[in-house]
Amino acid sequence: MGPAKFLDLVPLLICRDVPAAVRFYTDVLGFEVRDRDDSIGNSGFASVGNGAATVMLASPSYVPPAPKVDGKHPQSAYYFYVSDVDALRDAVVAVGWPATECVDRFYGLREFEVVDPEGHVLLFGQDLDG
Repeated sequence: MGPAKFLDLVPLLICRDVPAAVRFYTDVLGFEVRDRDDSIGNSGFASVGNGAATVMLASPSYVPPAPKVDGKHPQSAYYFYVSDVDALRDAVVAVGWPATECVDRFYGLREFEVVDPEGHVLLFGQDLDG
């Protein structure tokens, strides 16, 4: 065991337009604003959450530029476990946001994905056994 126990993981997503990202996370995905300061950086900072999930949205000037690894910027996707993946997809599509179809995966999850206004890939999954 390492020197410290990890308590949580909260992604910090860099966004050129934090207010637009906040609208997406609240209006499309049902998150609530937990903290917000529009005076930080070019377009502000916000922390949004839904249940135990929290995401921070920050102006590019909020943090130093990400280092490149082998000439590439790090890439990632963000996976959210949800209680009813089909209902969430229906709600996302109902407000006019594009989403993939729900698919049952060989690893025991039913999932779909969307791309947020800043290009972040968001995956939503539900355990097929639960």
